[in-house]
Amino acid sequence: MKRTGMLLLLVVAAVVGAVGQEQKDAEHKPGDAEAQALIDVENRWVQALVKSDITMLDSLFADTYVDTDEHSHRGNKEDVLSFLKSGDMKLDSIKLSEMKVQVYGDAAVVTGSAVQAGSFLGAPVAAKIIFTDTFIKQNGKWRAVASHRSVAS
Repeated sequence: MKRTGMLLLLVVAAVVGAVGQEQKDAEHKPGDAEAQALIDVENRWVQALVKSDITMLDSLFADTYVDTDEHSHRGNKEDVLSFLKSGDMKLDSIKLSEMKVQVYGDAAVVTGSAVQAGSFLGAPVAAKIIFTDTFIKQNGKWRAVASHRSVAS
C-alpha cells in the first residue's frame, strides 16, 4: 500500500511537471524571438490598416483569414480589403498594448488591447477594444488566419 501511494505520488508529480513545462514552452516573454516576430506582425498590421495599405494586409492575411468584429459581424480577407479600398473603413490611429503571445509550433495566438480612432460605414469605431489574433507559420512567415475583437469597457 505504501509503495502504491508513493508510485501514485511520483506519477502525479511527473504529470504536473510535464504540464507545467508544456505551458512554459508555450508562453513567450517579450524579447523572445518568436514573440517579437509576432508583435512585429501585429505592429505592421495596424500600420497597414491606418495607411489603408492593401498590399501589406494581403501579405499578412492567409487566404482563409476570418475576421469577427466588435459587433459580431464575420467577414473574410476580401471583405476587409474591400472595405479599406472603398473607404468604408477608415482608421486614423491604433495603439496596441498588453500583448501576450502563445506559440504552439507553427501556430500562435496573440491577445491584447487597443485604443483606436476612425470610422466604419460612417459610424465611429469602438474607442477601446480587446483582441485575439490567431496565426500560422507558412514558409517561415507568420500569417493571420483569424481575428476576434470585443469592445472593452
